[in-house]
Amino acid sequence: MTTTRVHALAEFLDPDLTAMVRRMAYRPRPDNGSADDNPAIRAMIWQGLVGLGLTGPPPDTAGPAADGAGPAPVADSPVGGHEELAAITERLGAALYQGPLLDTVTAADLLARGGRDLPGDGGVALAVRADGAASPADPGAMTVDPTTGGIHAERRFVGFATEVDHLLVVGTTDDGPRLALVPRDHPTVTVRRHEELGQGELHHVRLAGTPAVWSADGSGWSRALATARIRQAGYLVGLARGAFDLAVAYARERQQFGQPIGRFQAIAFRLAELSIHLDAARLLTLDAARDADQGRDTRLAAARCLAAAADLARTMTTEALQVHGASGLVNDHDAHLFHRRAAIESLWLGSPTQLRAEVLPLLREQLR
Repeated sequence: MTTTRVHALAEFLDPDLTAMVRRMAYRPRPDNGSADDNPAIRAMIWQGLVGLGLTGPPPDTAGPAADGAGPAPVADSPVGGHEELAAITERLGAALYQGPLLDTVTAADLLARGGRDLPGDGGVALAVRADGAASPADPGAMTVDPTTGGIHAERRFVGFATEVDHLLVVGTTDDGPRLALVPRDHPTVTVRRHEELGQGELHHVRLAGTPAVWSADGSGWSRALATARIRQAGYLVGLARGAFDLAVAYARERQQFGQPIGRFQAIAFRLAELSIHLDAARLLTLDAARDADQGRDTRLAAARCLAAAADLARTMTTEALQVHGASGLVNDHDAHLFHRRAAIESLWLGSPTQLRAEVLPLLREQLR
Protein backbone atom coordinates (compact mmCIF):
# COMPACT_ATOMS: atom_id res chain seq x y z
CA MET A 1 0.00 0.00 0.00
CA THR A 2 1.26 3.46 -0.94
CA THR A 3 -0.55 6.29 0.84
CA THR A 4 0.42 9.89 1.36
CA ARG A 5 2.11 9.08 4.67
CA VAL A 6 3.94 6.04 3.30
CA HIS A 7 5.21 8.10 0.37
CA ALA A 8 6.20 10.97 2.68
CA LEU A 9 8.09 8.58 4.96
CA ALA A 10 9.93 7.10 1.96
CA GLU A 11 11.05 10.59 0.97
CA PHE A 12 12.00 11.45 4.55
CA LEU A 13 14.14 8.31 4.93
CA ASP A 14 16.43 9.05 2.02
CA PRO A 15 19.70 7.06 1.78
CA ASP A 16 21.72 9.63 3.73
CA LEU A 17 19.22 9.84 6.58
CA THR A 18 18.75 6.07 6.63
CA ALA A 19 22.48 5.68 7.24
CA MET A 20 22.17 8.06 10.21
CA VAL A 21 19.12 6.20 11.54
CA ARG A 22 21.01 2.91 11.51
CA ARG A 23 23.89 4.45 13.41
CA MET A 24 21.43 5.67 16.07
CA ALA A 25 21.34 2.10 17.36
CA TYR A 26 24.81 2.60 18.85
CA ARG A 27 24.20 3.89 22.36
CA PRO A 28 27.40 4.72 24.26
CA ARG A 29 27.08 4.24 28.01
CA PRO A 30 27.87 7.39 30.05
CA ASP A 31 29.02 5.29 33.00
CA ASN A 32 31.96 3.81 31.08
CA GLY A 33 33.36 7.13 29.95
CA SER A 34 31.66 7.19 26.53
CA ALA A 35 29.85 10.26 25.30
CA ASP A 36 26.54 9.97 23.48
CA ASP A 37 26.79 12.28 20.48
CA ASN A 38 23.45 11.25 18.93
CA PRO A 39 20.70 12.94 21.03
CA ALA A 40 20.32 15.82 18.58
CA ILE A 41 19.99 13.40 15.67
CA ARG A 42 17.43 11.29 17.54
CA ALA A 43 15.44 14.39 18.47
CA MET A 44 15.49 15.61 14.87
CA ILE A 45 14.26 12.26 13.54
CA TRP A 46 11.55 12.06 16.20
CA GLN A 47 10.27 15.51 15.30
CA GLY A 48 10.27 14.48 11.65
CA LEU A 49 8.13 11.43 12.42
CA VAL A 50 5.78 13.55 14.53
CA GLY A 51 5.55 16.05 11.67
CA LEU A 52 4.53 13.25 9.30
CA GLY A 53 1.61 12.44 11.59
CA LEU A 54 2.87 8.95 12.51
CA THR A 55 2.34 9.10 16.28
CA GLY A 56 -1.45 9.05 16.36
CA PRO A 57 -3.74 6.05 16.84
CA PRO A 58 -5.09 3.94 13.98
CA PRO A 59 -8.38 5.25 12.55
CA ASP A 60 -11.16 4.94 15.10
CA THR A 61 -13.83 2.28 14.90
CA ALA A 62 -17.58 2.59 15.10
CA GLY A 63 -18.21 0.07 17.85
CA PRO A 64 -18.62 -3.71 18.08
CA ALA A 65 -18.90 -5.74 14.91
CA ALA A 66 -22.20 -7.39 14.12
CA ASP A 67 -20.85 -10.87 14.92
CA GLY A 68 -19.30 -9.72 18.18
CA ALA A 69 -15.85 -10.88 17.10
CA GLY A 70 -14.24 -7.47 17.34
CA PRO A 71 -14.63 -3.80 16.46
CA ALA A 72 -16.52 -2.64 13.41
CA PRO A 73 -14.66 -2.13 10.12
CA VAL A 74 -12.53 0.97 9.88
CA ALA A 75 -14.30 3.70 7.98
CA ASP A 76 -12.76 5.02 4.79
CA SER A 77 -9.84 7.13 5.88
CA PRO A 78 -7.00 8.94 4.11
CA VAL A 79 -4.51 7.40 6.56
CA GLY A 80 -5.22 3.86 5.44
CA GLY A 81 -5.71 2.06 8.74
CA HIS A 82 -3.70 -0.92 9.93
CA GLU A 83 -2.59 -1.92 6.45
CA GLU A 84 -0.96 1.46 6.00
CA LEU A 85 0.68 1.21 9.42
CA ALA A 86 2.14 -2.18 8.47
CA ALA A 87 3.62 -0.59 5.35
CA ILE A 88 5.02 2.27 7.46
CA THR A 89 6.64 -0.04 9.99
CA GLU A 90 8.11 -2.11 7.16
CA ARG A 91 9.97 0.96 5.94
CA LEU A 92 11.11 1.72 9.47
CA GLY A 93 12.41 -1.82 9.84
CA ALA A 94 14.39 -1.60 6.61
CA ALA A 95 15.97 1.60 7.94
CA LEU A 96 16.59 -0.13 11.30
CA TYR A 97 14.83 2.71 13.11
CA GLN A 98 15.32 2.64 16.88
CA GLY A 99 12.98 4.72 18.98
CA PRO A 100 9.64 4.92 20.81
CA LEU A 101 7.38 5.33 17.76
CA LEU A 102 5.76 1.88 17.76
CA ASP A 103 5.12 2.03 21.51
CA THR A 104 3.66 5.50 21.10
CA VAL A 105 1.21 4.32 18.42
CA THR A 106 0.06 1.48 20.69
CA ALA A 107 -0.33 3.89 23.61
CA ALA A 108 -2.27 6.31 21.41
CA ASP A 109 -4.56 3.44 20.41
CA LEU A 110 -5.27 2.51 24.05
CA LEU A 111 -5.76 6.12 25.10
CA ALA A 112 -8.13 6.77 22.19
CA ARG A 113 -10.27 3.83 23.30
CA GLY A 114 -10.58 5.60 26.64
CA GLY A 115 -11.48 8.90 24.99
CA ARG A 116 -8.10 10.51 25.57
CA ASP A 117 -5.41 11.94 23.32
CA LEU A 118 -1.67 11.59 23.72
CA PRO A 119 -0.33 14.12 26.25
CA GLY A 120 1.87 16.10 23.87
CA ASP A 121 4.47 14.99 21.34
CA GLY A 122 7.07 13.62 23.75
CA GLY A 123 6.38 9.94 23.09
CA VAL A 124 5.28 7.06 25.30
CA ALA A 125 7.08 3.83 26.23
CA LEU A 126 5.17 0.67 27.14
CA ALA A 127 6.08 -0.93 30.47
CA VAL A 128 4.64 -4.45 30.46
CA ARG A 129 7.12 -7.22 31.41
CA ALA A 130 8.01 -7.98 35.02
CA ASP A 131 10.92 -10.14 33.85
CA GLY A 132 12.72 -11.03 30.66
CA ALA A 133 11.07 -14.43 30.23
CA ALA A 134 7.51 -13.09 30.45
CA SER A 135 5.26 -12.70 27.44
CA PRO A 136 3.66 -9.27 26.96
CA ALA A 137 0.34 -11.15 26.81
CA ASP A 138 0.78 -11.70 30.57
CA PRO A 139 1.53 -8.26 32.09
CA GLY A 140 3.39 -8.09 35.37
CA ALA A 141 1.87 -7.31 38.74
CA MET A 142 0.84 -3.76 39.53
CA THR A 143 -0.44 -2.30 42.79
CA VAL A 144 -2.57 0.82 43.08
CA ASP A 145 -2.37 2.58 46.45
CA PRO A 146 -5.98 2.75 47.73
CA THR A 147 -5.37 6.10 49.43
CA THR A 148 -3.26 8.09 47.00
CA GLY A 149 -3.86 6.18 43.77
CA GLY A 150 -0.09 5.90 43.29
CA ILE A 151 1.25 3.13 41.08
CA HIS A 152 3.68 0.54 42.40
CA ALA A 153 5.29 -1.72 39.80
CA GLU A 154 8.59 -3.02 38.51
CA ARG A 155 9.20 -3.47 34.80
CA ARG A 156 12.13 -4.77 32.79
CA PHE A 157 13.14 -4.26 29.18
CA VAL A 158 11.29 -0.99 28.69
CA GLY A 159 12.42 0.46 25.38
CA PHE A 160 13.78 4.01 25.12
CA ALA A 161 12.46 5.01 28.54
CA THR A 162 14.80 8.00 28.77
CA GLU A 163 13.57 9.46 25.47
CA VAL A 164 9.86 9.74 26.33
CA ASP A 165 7.74 11.96 28.51
CA HIS A 166 5.39 9.22 29.76
CA LEU A 167 5.27 5.51 30.50
CA LEU A 168 2.13 3.47 29.88
CA VAL A 169 2.20 0.75 32.51
CA VAL A 170 0.17 -2.35 31.69
CA GLY A 171 -0.36 -4.49 34.76
CA THR A 172 -2.38 -7.09 36.60
CA THR A 173 -4.01 -5.99 39.86
CA ASP A 174 -6.21 -7.81 42.35
CA ASP A 175 -9.17 -6.33 40.48
CA GLY A 176 -7.98 -7.42 37.03
CA PRO A 177 -5.92 -5.84 34.24
CA ARG A 178 -5.15 -2.13 34.51
CA LEU A 179 -3.56 0.63 32.44
CA ALA A 180 -1.80 3.61 33.98
CA LEU A 181 -0.10 6.51 32.22
CA VAL A 182 2.61 8.03 34.42
CA PRO A 183 5.17 10.82 33.93
CA ARG A 184 8.60 9.33 33.30
CA ASP A 185 10.52 12.11 35.08
CA HIS A 186 8.58 11.91 38.37
CA PRO A 187 10.86 11.52 41.44
CA THR A 188 9.22 8.18 42.28
CA VAL A 189 10.32 6.68 38.95
CA THR A 190 13.72 4.97 38.84
CA VAL A 191 15.21 4.11 35.45
CA ARG A 192 18.33 1.98 34.98
CA ARG A 193 19.70 0.94 31.62
CA HIS A 194 20.11 -2.73 30.70
CA GLU A 195 22.99 -4.18 28.76
CA GLU A 196 21.68 -5.80 25.57
CA LEU A 197 23.44 -7.33 22.60
CA GLY A 198 21.43 -5.38 20.03
CA GLN A 199 23.16 -2.11 20.97
CA GLY A 200 19.79 -0.47 21.48
CA GLU A 201 18.31 1.01 24.65
CA LEU A 202 16.32 -1.03 27.17
CA HIS A 203 15.67 -0.10 30.78
CA HIS A 204 14.69 -1.47 34.16
CA VAL A 205 11.95 0.74 35.60
CA ARG A 206 10.63 0.93 39.17
CA LEU A 207 7.53 2.88 40.18
CA ALA A 208 7.16 3.64 43.90
CA GLY A 209 3.78 5.31 44.34
CA THR A 210 3.92 7.25 41.07
CA PRO A 211 0.80 9.36 40.41
CA ALA A 212 -1.08 8.41 37.25
CA VAL A 213 -1.98 11.04 34.68
CA TRP A 214 -4.62 8.64 33.38
CA SER A 215 -5.80 5.21 34.46
CA ALA A 216 -8.29 2.76 33.00
CA ASP A 217 -9.40 -0.82 32.91
CA GLY A 218 -6.94 -2.95 30.96
CA SER A 219 -9.35 -5.35 29.29
CA GLY A 220 -8.53 -3.79 25.90
CA TRP A 221 -4.86 -4.77 26.13
CA SER A 222 -5.35 -8.09 24.35
CA ARG A 223 -6.85 -6.37 21.29
CA ALA A 224 -4.27 -3.60 21.32
CA LEU A 225 -1.46 -6.16 21.63
CA ALA A 226 -2.78 -8.01 18.57
CA THR A 227 -2.62 -4.94 16.34
CA ALA A 228 0.75 -3.96 17.86
CA ARG A 229 2.02 -7.40 16.87
CA ILE A 230 0.92 -6.81 13.30
CA ARG A 231 2.92 -3.58 13.25
CA GLN A 232 5.91 -5.39 14.78
CA ALA A 233 5.61 -8.08 12.11
CA GLY A 234 5.75 -5.33 9.50
CA TYR A 235 8.86 -3.95 11.17
CA LEU A 236 10.53 -7.39 11.13
CA VAL A 237 9.62 -7.93 7.48
CA GLY A 238 11.28 -4.59 6.73
CA LEU A 239 14.32 -5.56 8.81
CA ALA A 240 14.59 -8.83 6.87
CA ARG A 241 14.23 -6.97 3.59
CA GLY A 242 17.01 -4.56 4.59
CA ALA A 243 19.33 -7.48 5.38
CA PHE A 244 18.34 -9.21 2.13
CA ASP A 245 19.11 -6.07 0.11
CA LEU A 246 22.55 -5.87 1.76
CA ALA A 247 23.25 -9.51 0.90
CA VAL A 248 22.14 -9.12 -2.72
CA ALA A 249 24.20 -5.95 -3.21
CA TYR A 250 27.30 -7.63 -1.77
CA ALA A 251 26.77 -10.76 -3.88
CA ARG A 252 26.75 -8.56 -6.97
CA GLU A 253 29.91 -6.67 -6.00
CA ARG A 254 32.16 -9.33 -4.42
CA GLN A 255 34.33 -11.04 -7.01
CA GLN A 256 35.78 -14.53 -6.77
CA PHE A 257 37.34 -16.52 -9.60
CA GLY A 258 36.68 -13.63 -11.97
CA GLN A 259 32.94 -13.29 -11.38
CA PRO A 260 30.46 -11.98 -8.77
CA ILE A 261 29.74 -14.51 -6.05
CA GLY A 262 26.03 -14.05 -6.76
CA ARG A 263 26.51 -16.13 -9.88
CA PHE A 264 27.47 -19.19 -7.87
CA GLN A 265 24.48 -21.50 -7.60
CA ALA A 266 24.80 -22.10 -3.85
CA ILE A 267 24.41 -18.38 -3.13
CA ALA A 268 22.00 -17.54 -5.94
CA PHE A 269 19.59 -20.36 -5.07
CA ARG A 270 19.65 -19.54 -1.37
CA LEU A 271 18.91 -15.87 -2.00
CA ALA A 272 16.08 -16.83 -4.34
CA GLU A 273 14.60 -19.10 -1.66
CA LEU A 274 14.86 -16.35 0.95
CA SER A 275 13.08 -13.89 -1.35
CA ILE A 276 10.11 -16.31 -1.47
CA HIS A 277 9.99 -16.51 2.33
CA LEU A 278 10.20 -12.72 2.49
CA ASP A 279 7.20 -12.33 0.19
CA ALA A 280 5.26 -14.93 2.17
CA ALA A 281 5.86 -13.18 5.51
CA ARG A 282 4.91 -9.84 4.01
CA LEU A 283 1.66 -11.21 2.59
CA LEU A 284 0.79 -12.82 5.94
CA THR A 285 1.32 -9.48 7.66
CA LEU A 286 -0.73 -7.49 5.17
CA ASP A 287 -3.50 -10.08 5.36
CA ALA A 288 -3.60 -9.72 9.16
CA ALA A 289 -3.64 -5.92 8.81
CA ARG A 290 -6.60 -6.13 6.43
CA ASP A 291 -8.41 -8.33 8.94
CA ALA A 292 -7.85 -5.62 11.56
CA ASP A 293 -9.21 -3.00 9.18
CA GLN A 294 -12.32 -5.13 8.70
CA GLY A 295 -12.91 -5.32 12.43
CA ARG A 296 -12.15 -9.02 12.77
CA ASP A 297 -10.57 -10.73 15.77
CA THR A 298 -6.87 -10.60 14.84
CA ARG A 299 -5.31 -12.43 17.79
CA LEU A 300 -4.66 -15.59 15.78
CA ALA A 301 -3.59 -13.81 12.58
CA ALA A 302 -1.32 -11.44 14.52
CA ALA A 303 0.45 -14.27 16.36
CA ARG A 304 0.85 -16.19 13.12
CA CYS A 305 2.34 -13.35 11.10
CA LEU A 306 4.61 -12.19 13.93
CA ALA A 307 5.99 -15.70 14.51
CA ALA A 308 6.69 -16.05 10.77
CA ALA A 309 8.30 -12.61 10.54
CA ALA A 310 10.43 -13.22 13.65
CA ASP A 311 11.73 -16.54 12.33
CA LEU A 312 12.43 -14.93 8.97
CA ALA A 313 14.32 -11.99 10.51
CA ARG A 314 16.66 -14.29 12.43
CA THR A 315 17.23 -16.54 9.40
CA MET A 316 17.65 -13.69 6.92
CA THR A 317 20.16 -11.76 9.01
CA THR A 318 22.17 -14.92 9.64
CA GLU A 319 22.28 -15.66 5.91
CA ALA A 320 23.31 -12.06 5.19
CA LEU A 321 26.25 -12.53 7.54
CA GLN A 322 27.17 -15.74 5.74
CA VAL A 323 27.13 -14.00 2.35
CA HIS A 324 29.34 -11.19 3.64
CA GLY A 325 31.81 -13.60 5.19
CA ALA A 326 34.42 -12.14 7.54
CA SER A 327 33.60 -8.53 6.58
CA GLY A 328 30.09 -8.91 7.97
CA LEU A 329 31.43 -9.82 11.42
CA VAL A 330 32.93 -6.38 11.99
CA ASN A 331 30.97 -4.53 14.68
CA ASP A 332 30.30 -1.42 12.62
CA HIS A 333 29.14 -3.30 9.50
CA ASP A 334 25.42 -3.00 8.70
CA ALA A 335 25.03 -6.76 8.24
CA HIS A 336 26.35 -7.27 11.77
CA LEU A 337 24.00 -4.61 13.11
CA PHE A 338 20.96 -6.16 11.40
CA HIS A 339 21.82 -9.52 12.95
CA ARG A 340 22.09 -8.01 16.43
CA ARG A 341 18.82 -6.12 16.13
CA ALA A 342 16.95 -9.17 14.81
CA ALA A 343 17.94 -11.04 17.97
CA ILE A 344 16.11 -8.44 20.09
CA GLU A 345 13.25 -7.40 17.83
CA SER A 346 12.20 -11.00 17.12
CA LEU A 347 11.36 -11.39 20.84
CA TRP A 348 9.93 -7.95 21.48
CA LEU A 349 6.19 -8.70 21.56
CA GLY A 350 6.49 -12.41 22.25
CA SER A 351 8.94 -15.02 21.08
CA PRO A 352 7.86 -17.43 18.31
CA THR A 353 7.56 -20.15 20.97
CA GLN A 354 5.31 -17.98 23.15
CA LEU A 355 3.22 -16.96 20.14
CA ARG A 356 2.65 -20.56 19.06
CA ALA A 357 1.65 -21.47 22.62
CA GLU A 358 -0.93 -18.67 22.58
CA VAL A 359 -2.27 -19.87 19.24
CA LEU A 360 -3.28 -23.33 20.52
CA PRO A 361 -6.31 -22.24 22.58
CA LEU A 362 -7.36 -19.86 19.80
CA LEU A 363 -7.33 -22.74 17.32
CA ARG A 364 -9.39 -24.86 19.71
CA GLU A 365 -11.95 -22.04 19.89
CA GLN A 366 -12.24 -22.00 16.10
CA LEU A 367 -12.68 -25.77 15.89
CA ARG A 368 -15.57 -25.88 18.36
